[in-house]
Amino acid sequence: TQDEKLRARFTGKPEYVENLMIFIARELREIMARLGIRSVRELVGRIDLVRQKSQDDNFKLSRVDLKRVLFHPYVDASVGHMHEIEQDHELERTLDMSKLLRMCRPAIEEQKPIRAKLAITNINRVVGTLVGSEVTRKYGESGLPDNTIKLNFEGSAGQSFGAFIPKGMTLELEGDANDYLGKGLSGGTITVYPPRQSIFEADENILIGNVAFYGATSGKSYINGVAGERFAV
Repeated sequence: TQDEKLRARFTGKPEYVENLMIFIARELREIMARLGIRSVRELVGRIDLVRQKSQDDNFKLSRVDLKRVLFHPYVDASVGHMHEIEQDHELERTLDMSKLLRMCRPAIEEQKPIRAKLAITNINRVVGTLVGSEVTRKYGESGLPDNTIKLNFEGSAGQSFGAFIPKGMTLELEGDANDYLGKGLSGGTITVYPPRQSIFEADENILIGNVAFYGATSGKSYINGVAGERFAV
């Protein structure tokens, strides 16, 4: 931890960890030199350099067979054995990138109130998070005045609806939400309730998924329904 008060409880010093890492790096360089390897990158995929230790004196360990784990399949040189191509996360297709950031720009730049209503489906994940990151980048922990950005959604929200949203953002969902609703909530407000035309008893039906508000630190939420498992861990 970097908290001076908590650090005082430990006898060790950060320099000890630094020294340990230097020793590990030095030993790694020595091992690589014996193997004729010049860089860590050259080690990636070198299954031929890995051997399973024999543990005949241990009943459990002697029965472990790693042949399938260490199997080296033949692949064309164009395939590669490590991360070579950057993954396209298709962020431009998210609701935040395609609509919300543009709609909320006046609020982010000039603190002008924004009100909007949009449809949402379960392929729309982490809705509001990119907008929230822009708010935090500009205003820090203080965020915006309450309800500066108020977005109403109708439908079924995908995972991590309203994750990490800061103060000044209010997301209202008429419908239901998948797992990780409000993950890391950081001052914003999230409201979820069943469709107005629904006839079922709200307090007897699942409305939001598992692990809602995982790691949340501040903010408010109003849920008119039943939550899944590991609520507010």
